[in-house]
Amino acid sequence: MRRILVVVGLVLIAIGLALYFSLTRTEVTRTLGQGQPVHLLWLVRLSPGAPPDLALAISLFPEGRMAFIFVPGGLALPSRGKWTTLSAICAADGEGSANQRLSALLEFAFFAAMVVEPAHFDKVVEAAGGVVVCPEERLTYQDQNRGIFLDFPAGEQLLFGQRARDFLTYAVWYAGDARFSLARDFLQNLILRLWSRKREALPVLCVGQGWEVREFWRRALSLREEAIQLELVPVVVEDSRLMPDLLRVRKLRDKLVLGRAPLTRDEVRIMVLNGTRERFLATRTAGWLSARGFKVVGVGNADRYDYTKAFLVVGPGAEDKAALMRELLPPETVVTTAQAFGLERIGGWPAEADLLLVVGAGFDVGG
Repeated sequence: MRRILVVVGLVLIAIGLALYFSLTRTEVTRTLGQGQPVHLLWLVRLSPGAPPDLALAISLFPEGRMAFIFVPGGLALPSRGKWTTLSAICAADGEGSANQRLSALLEFAFFAAMVVEPAHFDKVVEAAGGVVVCPEERLTYQDQNRGIFLDFPAGEQLLFGQRARDFLTYAVWYAGDARFSLARDFLQNLILRLWSRKREALPVLCVGQGWEVREFWRRALSLREEAIQLELVPVVVEDSRLMPDLLRVRKLRDKLVLGRAPLTRDEVRIMVLNGTRERFLATRTAGWLSARGFKVVGVGNADRYDYTKAFLVVGPGAEDKAALMRELLPPETVVTTAQAFGLERIGGWPAEADLLLVVGAGFDVGG
């Protein structure tokens, strides 16, 4: 009997050690330990038997932060030599093809990808204790083909199950908002409520998944809510099609993965004021700046007409933008802060501007 107990004990110890090493030596653990992020893909199906309505690219970073990138199902991606929506790619070529297209768009690979079926999505919402939505006015919509019949009163309400999926379906496909405000608010609320109920969320997020995904969610749910962000994949509308804004997608990726994003000229908002009696100097300067990619938000006259030098006045927090702008200006340009310049001279800081350029006598905008 004693020998049997010893053997049983050794077997249990072996099983325990195997579980320990499975949990502590996953690819997720190794990748994060090497200082690299890991990425998980969710393809969310809101109606049984239909293609996925949206995707969530979920990234976990070694420094203890997390990001969700929301990709609408109607986003067009290159497939077989033409632009095809994400949902149509899933329907025609399968979820694996959608995984490849999204990996190419975001420029990172997913260690795992899964389809979240409607029943699973309902359990996620239930684990979160529901999702709070707050339409500003009564929301009604019908789509008999998809069996959607919405009638939501204005104001805050808590949604579960079919009603939650119907609301999100409307927000993704029918709201007519290129910013997807309703869908983003829905997902943001869902994420925050999940993190506030971690004990209930973990088994639901891990159900049916292997050790890698379990370790991913275990680490993710250990993060504080303020370490989590939700982003919409940058989009533009071209010829009634929802297209990825490739430059902004690259910048978003750099911001999330590298923790920084290179500043580009189109992000620099500048107002140009004429400090001389030379007619149209501010207008010509504004055109010159616009042609070089800067965003000119206005032109006008300065407080006086006898400026002998140009002044670049830097708004609060715009030091990096000023450095980018300074590269093009004549070397004698004076760079100063808004406080030092004395904004009472021009009636206060223009709210829509990052920088203020006051051009003086002899200012040369070049060729």
